[in-house]
Amino acid sequence: MNRALDLGINFIDTAKVYGDSEEKISEAISKRRNEFYISTKSVATTAEQMSEDIKESLKHLRTDHIDLYLCHNLRLESDYNKVMSDGGAMEALLKAKEEGVIGHIGFSCHRFHETMERGIKSGLFEAIMVSYNILNDELVDEKILPLAKSLDVGVIAMKPLAGGILATPPPELNASSKIPVTAENALRFVLSNEAVTVAIPGVMKLSEVEENAKVGETFSAISDEEKNILVKAAETLGKNFCRSCGYCQPCPQNIRIPMILRQLAYFKNYGLKEWAQGRYRNMEVKADACSECEKCREKCPYGLDVPKMLKEAHTLLG
Repeated sequence: MNRALDLGINFIDTAKVYGDSEEKISEAISKRRNEFYISTKSVATTAEQMSEDIKESLKHLRTDHIDLYLCHNLRLESDYNKVMSDGGAMEALLKAKEEGVIGHIGFSCHRFHETMERGIKSGLFEAIMVSYNILNDELVDEKILPLAKSLDVGVIAMKPLAGGILATPPPELNASSKIPVTAENALRFVLSNEAVTVAIPGVMKLSEVEENAKVGETFSAISDEEKNILVKAAETLGKNFCRSCGYCQPCPQNIRIPMILRQLAYFKNYGLKEWAQGRYRNMEVKADACSECEKCREKCPYGLDVPKMLKEAHTLLG
């Protein structure tokens, strides 16, 4: 966190459902509060619960204000209507903004384009957080982002590396491509879209922080030709893979779904068969513990048939 600030990265995103993330951020950099914007999120749909969540976030982040507060994963029409109705979460957000506790109001959304469009047009949300990368669906690229730009709604691009797969694609993917699919080029692709305000790639080590910051320091927009080459190269990955977002967790059977599906990707896409099988053997709960309750499938923001993928994982890895 400190290295990120040292390098000029100044936008930090978290959420209440990200375990103890808010506390960890404050533990690391609360004394440097004037050096970064903080964004956090809540799944609350009522004013009462949203008000409580805002208070908790302020406490966990050790701050007296939050720059951007978002309705988290706002997808279904029923949830959107509840948030926007009398006594809904928007009521608490507007009050907190009026009191100076939060600076701006936004929402995050996966795949539900109608909800994205309603939120952008509402005049109440000042930012939208949406998945956008080389593998992104066409509606987001061609309709949602231009709409946000035209109405001056900030766009936060999450999953710019598609859960990491664009940072370490299979070697054969780049063998025949004029422009390699790399973390750098994936970020350049996202940031070259004029509708995008900021990209939020996840990082796990210092070297990744430095690589990401370098893209900003030496940034050059990609051309339409380069964009098309990257999109065509990445198409070979398909879209039926886990982005490790963790929305499917917890599993009633205690299956670590993202971890298992990551091993499946290593086995199928990277040729790391023995390594993936070894990692799978060491997992306490295997994929065959799946009861096909379908809860993971319902919660997956990318519409993946998770039970079917778990069956394939156990067949190949077990």
